[in-house]
Amino acid sequence: MGSGAPSGHADPSGSAGLLAPSGRRLFTGVDGRLTAYAGSAAGPVRWTESPRDGFEGPTVFEVPGWVGPSGIAAGSEGYVYVAGLRHAPEGGTPHVILSTQYQTGRPLGDWRDLGAPTTTAGPAADATAGPPAGAGDAIVAGPVVVVNQVSGSVHVLVSLRYGGIVRRSRTGEGRWGRWKNVTDQPYTGEFTAQMPTGGALQVLAVNAAGALDRWVLVKGGGAELRDRFAMAAADGTGTALETGRKRATYIWRYPGDDSLVAWRAQGKDTPGGVMALGGAGGRGRPGVGRGVIGGYDCTVLAQVGAHGGIEVTAYVTENEGYGTWWAPLADTGRGGGAGDAPCDPQVGTDGQGRLVVAAFDRAGGLLLARQDRTQDGLAFGPWHRESGHARSAAARQR
Repeated sequence: MGSGAPSGHADPSGSAGLLAPSGRRLFTGVDGRLTAYAGSAAGPVRWTESPRDGFEGPTVFEVPGWVGPSGIAAGSEGYVYVAGLRHAPEGGTPHVILSTQYQTGRPLGDWRDLGAPTTTAGPAADATAGPPAGAGDAIVAGPVVVVNQVSGSVHVLVSLRYGGIVRRSRTGEGRWGRWKNVTDQPYTGEFTAQMPTGGALQVLAVNAAGALDRWVLVKGGGAELRDRFAMAAADGTGTALETGRKRATYIWRYPGDDSLVAWRAQGKDTPGGVMALGGAGGRGRPGVGRGVIGGYDCTVLAQVGAHGGIEVTAYVTENEGYGTWWAPLADTGRGGGAGDAPCDPQVGTDGQGRLVVAAFDRAGGLLLARQDRTQDGLAFGPWHRESGHARSAAARQR
């Protein structure tokens, strides 16, 4: 499962070769402008809201040796961190690389090579557990990026075929540590990672028996298995959202009827366990975010529904038990109907605090629908296609 989950998955609608990165892909900068990211076979792709009107992009940041998967996250200071995989110069396991966007619309910074996490050592040696002697380990999921919203520390995680889930972390002051185990138990599918404000880094992954395991980092750098529960999860559909201080809610698709379900650790004053979110017949990973509706803090979900178009639902945050009611957004206005429907939705808020649903059309174009505050409840205006001018930023990438 995933988000924080791996990426490199082509969008199920076939949107002009775009790939869906892991984690969030729609961000609001400190200046209130939106930035949307996607992936491609050449490197990250970005659209940036113009200070005047519309969007600039898509800009393709071409990276020599780019393998394809990427993970993206943003910190409270507005920095956007983009991780990917690049072919190793000597062959073998690809290297994990990381770049930073420090300001809306500015180029990505130089790519930092974090190396290939294949050294043979245990957690006590501050490195990873490696593959059997003479064997090359393989990255099977990731990279996933998680940012501590308080300290500014950054964690880049991948899952290895033999060595379990590993991370390499940078402190808020900019110092990088070596690769460490989150767990040396192998998880060969996708995983989801989250670090809620005031809480510890945590990872949810499907184990070999098909159950879900939640690992939480503890003092000293190790991790504890806090939860294990039996629940099927469709690969490539997982995501997570901070829903309270020190609390994360995980969401994925149940393969039985393709509906969405949520899980949260039981709290003293908050409900937990597995909770149904409806949306049966939906496809792919949902977009998820939080915003204000009618004065209430609400969680908003967007998905490709059974009819083929984007549909949304919302509920008061951490009140999943009251049920969800899904409603379709308007069609794209070109060709009309679900056949031209956008896909791979993301949920965010713009500089005015309005909820935004962003998606891609079948030609790889960016579409946005913004909250209509003149209406009661969860209401959106029409889709707007942000055409922009495609360009390459290859010359700035090293």
